[in-house]
Amino acid sequence: MKNKFSKVMFLSGVAGLCMTTSAMTASIKELQGAWTMDGTKCADTFKKVGDKIDFKDRTASTSTGLLVTGSRIAGPNAVCTTQSVRKQKDRLAANLNCVDSMMENSQTVTFKIVDSQTFERFDPFGDNMYITYHKCDM
Repeated sequence: MKNKFSKVMFLSGVAGLCMTTSAMTASIKELQGAWTMDGTKCADTFKKVGDKIDFKDRTASTSTGLLVTGSRIAGPNAVCTTQSVRKQKDRLAANLNCVDSMMENSQTVTFKIVDSQTFERFDPFGDNMYITYHKCDM
């Protein structure tokens, strides 16, 4: 009896992990594409080269965009790779490994997907402080 119970518990745990992993992957999939901060025009930040989207001038200090491709997130100053994502209440927390021109660091970013065209990235020092991003249709 104990052996059968252990197998059921193990399979339940694996099923739960699979469902969680699937939900996390789906959440990152929802963020694929080009995004700009609220108040910024996509055409001012990005250009289309063939069927790919790229920054117009990634080195410009006014660049406020993000490009999400697979597990890679490119911003104006760094490129990050998503290591893991976990659900926290109505938000998601992504552990990122980021590299800029001089350093490599790890950080956690908390965000909330509002809808298919909008997400909010929360400030790590203020739970009610966030930046809104809108998806670029290019």
